[in-house]
Amino acid sequence: MIDITDVQKVLNDEPNENTICYEYELRPAIIVSDIKKLANITSDYGYIFNGVLKASDRYIINGLSNGYIIKNTVQKALELLTVKPKVEYDSVVINGKTIYVIKVYHISEGTSLLTDELESETIKKFIDVLYKICVKLQGNSKYIDASEDERNDYIRDMLDREEEYVIKDQTRRGLSASGASAGEIDILVEKENYPFTVIEALILKSLNKDYLSKHLDKIYSYDTTGNLFNVCLVYAECKEFASFWERYCDFVKQHEYPYPLISSDESINQKYIGSE
Repeated sequence: MIDITDVQKVLNDEPNENTICYEYELRPAIIVSDIKKLANITSDYGYIFNGVLKASDRYIINGLSNGYIIKNTVQKALELLTVKPKVEYDSVVINGKTIYVIKVYHISEGTSLLTDELESETIKKFIDVLYKICVKLQGNSKYIDASEDERNDYIRDMLDREEEYVIKDQTRRGLSASGASAGEIDILVEKENYPFTVIEALILKSLNKDYLSKHLDKIYSYDTTGNLFNVCLVYAECKEFASFWERYCDFVKQHEYPYPLISSDESINQKYIGSE
């Protein structure tokens, strides 16, 4: 049961990351992504509003026509999840306008809604493939002093040999860093005719924080479909890699992303062994 008093309080406050607003969006495939996101926030719960726009400093209530059964959307969205959070939903009237509200509660610690088991295995498989390609790249003397584009070409060509992926490079997609026009993705990977992941690559001789931040942020501009995961691929040319890796991990945990950072996992250290 939606508490209308709490909804009014939220809508009277300044916009925050615990609310997702749509003028009109009731497709289960979209709503399920929002449910995943809100279920992993640090607060106790978050809201998805339909019929509400989010400005920089306030919410704008436009409302929708009454009569839509929000239950159908929510139930179909939850069917897409292996782990289901507690969700409440209803239509409420604010200032004479009907809006549709979905309240998503934070899931218990140690539980993740980012991916289900099948999705997780699909991602792990791709990371394994990419890792093996990177090992081959590192062992090829031709690429010791190669440019970023030359290394990207190698990664792209090797990925293209994998039958389940379709690889596209320098694809114009999303927004540029300025937001004015489409930018160029280093590598776009498609799977089953849909975007699967974006690979944004860069060369780092040291921890250039401004340069790294720019590339991390570019990924969000290029990912126009909301991929389950994307890759920031660093060609590290530093002398002390162990020290670089430690500082790199600390930096990406502290970086301010467009969405809340859910967790940081460095267990890849134990899986992929080698000299630094």
